[in-house]
Amino acid sequence: MCNWRNSTFEQETFAPSILHKLAIIEVPIHSLAGYVVLFKTPTRMESVKWMMFTMHICGAYLDLFLSALSTQFFLLPAAAGHSQGLYTYIGVPVKWQAYMFISAICLAGVSILGFFESRYNALVKGRGTSILKVKKRLFYMIGHYIYAFVFILPITFTPPEQISGKFYVRAMLPCVPQEIFDHPDFFVYALDITLLTWIIGTAAFIITGECIYFFTRIVLYLSSTKAKSEKTYKLQLHFFIALTIQISIPLAVVICPIGYIVFAFAASHFDQALNNISLNMMAMHGLISSAVMLTVHKPYREAVLGMFCYKYLYKKLHRNSLHPDGTVVVLSSSHTAKPVIERRSHI
Repeated sequence: MCNWRNSTFEQETFAPSILHKLAIIEVPIHSLAGYVVLFKTPTRMESVKWMMFTMHICGAYLDLFLSALSTQFFLLPAAAGHSQGLYTYIGVPVKWQAYMFISAICLAGVSILGFFESRYNALVKGRGTSILKVKKRLFYMIGHYIYAFVFILPITFTPPEQISGKFYVRAMLPCVPQEIFDHPDFFVYALDITLLTWIIGTAAFIITGECIYFFTRIVLYLSSTKAKSEKTYKLQLHFFIALTIQISIPLAVVICPIGYIVFAFAASHFDQALNNISLNMMAMHGLISSAVMLTVHKPYREAVLGMFCYKYLYKKLHRNSLHPDGTVVVLSSSHTAKPVIERRSHI
């Protein structure tokens, strides 16, 4: 089915008109989130600091890729179209922009997998692991990151002949105006959509399955009585709940566009308005993830409040309460008095 209404939502200028402006908001928020993770992570969260930062960087890059570096205009379910953004301006070929887009999505998934794998080994397996096990884990995660970069290369290195490819897509989507195909950067990435779908679907299935496995094992562990102490258990549980919220809310935003894309390929359904809207929704994944991270994790939330000079609220939150590094601090009215540290717990 081929639909073309000649509406604003179908134009190649629709997504850039929104996403390029969105990038102005994304850059400072992603920068703030990265700074907070690097320099405001408390001692009790030190073990998860770099995994949090890696997950943040991958999500932020995917966001900025879609909104500023390479805004996609692809005629799904055909693997053809062109891009607009900084990469196009500096002359990066469209096929490599398509490769980077698919790889960026996979990298975001691998970063989430890496976090769950790290939590699984810290909580379920325990921190006292042998050097051999550490090397196995290292090879396991490095292998996944290499896979994210290479799994789509077979399609990237074997694009169809472009003149015949354009004729094929033109016959497949007869409702699309000819000027779309006449765009100087229009590129046909692949003709065999079945093969492309299988390659991407296999990667999504493997990474999602592993995430579900580690998530399930962590939930089963936290629902048992294996925690070292009640305080440690509560810290681990609260952190894991906050992490789940941080991941699930942005994922909920992209479920609809991903669902539509799957439907478009399965039913050979073309609607460029829905393609463009889906792209806009996917480009907000990292922005929402950063905002949620700064909100649901108490140390990050209080760090942001302190940075923006909400002094009264900041002091009120800290008075006779749990310090961000997990210690109980008793504040004195004297400026020279030192805080009394009761105890410290790690997640």
